[in-house]
Amino acid sequence: MAKPPSQSDVEQLIRASESIPPFPDVIWKVIPLIRRAAPVHEIEAVIQYDQAITAKLLALSQSSYYAGRYSIGTVKEAVLRLGEQQLLKVILAASSSRYFKSGAAGYDLMEGELWEHAIATALMTEIVAAGLGWNNSVAAYTAGLLHDVGKTVLNYYVETYFDSIFRLAREQNVSFLDAERQVLGLDHQQLGMRIARRWRFPEEVVMAIGHHHRPTQAPRHRHLVHLIYVANRMVSALGVGCGVDGFMQPNQDEAFVELGITALMAQKYLADLAVALREVKQFLSN
Repeated sequence: MAKPPSQSDVEQLIRASESIPPFPDVIWKVIPLIRRAAPVHEIEAVIQYDQAITAKLLALSQSSYYAGRYSIGTVKEAVLRLGEQQLLKVILAASSSRYFKSGAAGYDLMEGELWEHAIATALMTEIVAAGLGWNNSVAAYTAGLLHDVGKTVLNYYVETYFDSIFRLAREQNVSFLDAERQVLGLDHQQLGMRIARRWRFPEEVVMAIGHHHRPTQAPRHRHLVHLIYVANRMVSALGVGCGVDGFMQPNQDEAFVELGITALMAQKYLADLAVALREVKQFLSN
């Protein structure tokens, strides 16, 4: 039987989550500029201020998934060609990559696999949201992209106490998530929710991150929470960044029913995701 976590153990985890670098503020600067229809040169200047994000933004903008028939080689062209929502999604992805690039050995994920899973889930939320005719696709994309951000902090502790977590899950027939929480005092959903709140993301995004394995437990914004659960589940079913915990989580198929997603629709979404991932593969390796 695993030893219950002490208050100091939990406090240590919380301090670790608070030490993660702040989310790049370029997104918070660009959003108001877009809302007031600022001149292109103002938006361009804000984006170019962060050279690392600029490089990643241009790499992703060159993929056919985002650029379509356009050839994009400069920030100005990206601002002009992508459109408001796509531009925000590309900036979000470029800003997020720094948190996911390392390996996550505690979850049996090699370097880059957690990042690929994050991008794939974001793309799947976009695909499903479009299929369901949902307009707020930026919120869905954001929640899909960041749903596992808690793992970036918790990974070290999961790796350290993996034997206890795995044994508890097996012996008590509970999910990896429940065992993670019992052994460490917090699970990656809860930690991700703390991080998203500190980064000032909207409450609906925070809820989706905090309940992406247990959508029926979300007190609010359940439509988005169900959407992120479904996207994450389908991406994991494809084996994209599905770590050991992905194989030890309970199915909640009622989430598919809640959104009206049939087996035929799910098959189409999976096929669309395979195409989208091929089109952004170059960005994932940058």
